[in-house]
Amino acid sequence: MADDTFAGPVDYLVFGFPPSASIGEGLQAVLERVDEGAVEILDLECVAVDTSGAPVPKDLSDLQGDTDLDLSVFDGADSNLLDADDLAAIAESLEPGWFALAIVYEDRSFARASRAWAKAGGRELLSGGVDIEELSHALERED
Repeated sequence: MADDTFAGPVDYLVFGFPPSASIGEGLQAVLERVDEGAVEILDLECVAVDTSGAPVPKDLSDLQGDTDLDLSVFDGADSNLLDADDLAAIAESLEPGWFALAIVYEDRSFARASRAWAKAGGRELLSGGVDIEELSHALERED
């Protein structure tokens, strides 16, 4: 995670899937980003809903039949950063029978540059995300 010279923005991504979806290729891409040092996974949760619409946490291993990827590489990635309210919000977004994959991650893509700037005497002052709708509106105003 963050070190003395750099703390990347922490963000999340939630995707919903139909029951028969194969998520292996996407998870392989996540692993590649981790191996490159571009991201650090802080939490990875799989959520479905029960018949009443309440969130039901699922193990990734429940989906093993859908992929050739050894999902045990993600063991321990569910750190429970997402609380009951987060899981309920995810559940509300799911269609009946669907499941969601939620990833909380730190963007480490600028860590190497950050170390170089810190070595040059610089220090991180601010970091964060940009709301995509605000960005879209700003770009529309330029046209």
